[in-house]
Amino acid sequence: MSQTLCHPPRQEEQLVVTTLVTNGFLQLGLRAVLSTAPLVSEVRHCGDWNEVEDALCAGRVDVLFLHEDDYVPDRGAPFDALRRRAKVLLLLSSPEIPEEIITGSTVPDGFLVGSELTPSAVEEALQRTVAGEVPMPTSLTRSLLHRVRDPGPHRWQRDVSLTGRENEVLLLLAEGLSNKQIARRLGISSHGVKRIVASLLLKLGAPNRTAAVVTAIQSGLIAC
Repeated sequence: MSQTLCHPPRQEEQLVVTTLVTNGFLQLGLRAVLSTAPLVSEVRHCGDWNEVEDALCAGRVDVLFLHEDDYVPDRGAPFDALRRRAKVLLLLSSPEIPEEIITGSTVPDGFLVGSELTPSAVEEALQRTVAGEVPMPTSLTRSLLHRVRDPGPHRWQRDVSLTGRENEVLLLLAEGLSNKQIARRLGISSHGVKRIVASLLLKLGAPNRTAAVVTAIQSGLIAC
């Protein structure tokens, strides 16, 4: 049975969140963190996929939290979330992203590791998600880059021509930097970074920054 929690109205609150986390320990931790998150105005905790789909159809959902054990890349709910512009944040049990999630037709918009589920981590993830970025803990970024840098038998080349500035931004994306951090590093505006990131996603055929970095490494655009 789903449960809806509403916080007292505050000016900075703006997000409606839905969750599906059946892991009892993580569910309690996530509930506690979201109940005090300044960016969140309403939380609906769902017990199964039917309740998630009902929530997506019933009204506004800005962010959908899912645990990897409850996530099926090709299931209807992730597609519904994308169609309704809801961002999907995936909770992982460890700093390892299952291959089927990275290669699936619906790649999550951000990631959090259960052991690092702190108020500050969730707040940063929500802020970066709203800004159109892909939140990912440093431990997860390192694990992902280590894995995809292994050439393996399926290494392939993608015919993509990047500008010098796009290459600079791509390398900083691979380091896990946010748009603001990239803007400071390169001495350009955040708007300029957003434009370059959008161009990279288009050229690489990637749905988000995580997929763009993975594609770039596997295709040889980022040196190992």
